[in-house]
Amino acid sequence: MKASHPTGLGEPEVIGKQALFQPPARRLPITPTSDRPEESRDGKRFRMTIEVTRSTLEIIQQIQGKHRLSTGQVLPKWRIINDALQLYGKNKEGKHERSDQ
Repeated sequence: MKASHPTGLGEPEVIGKQALFQPPARRLPITPTSDRPEESRDGKRFRMTIEVTRSTLEIIQQIQGKHRLSTGQVLPKWRIINDALQLYGKNKEGKHERSDQ
């Protein structure tokens, strides 16, 4: 606390034209934090762009809505697409095995 502000409220906020000519405030550099939980997924994610049809987007949004209602958390689109492609790949492998026998 400064002697001129014994209450500890600090400096008054500058108003009017004086507010336009203030020196930049000193700010601490922003350091990245690792507060986000680590993903327990296999491998690293890769960024890519996909094009989907309107009906596919509606299905994805329905899945996201159901997940949010049941858990209260957001389900990212990439996770839905990732799980769908993995399931598709497993089903394709199963069909190839049956046709070989």
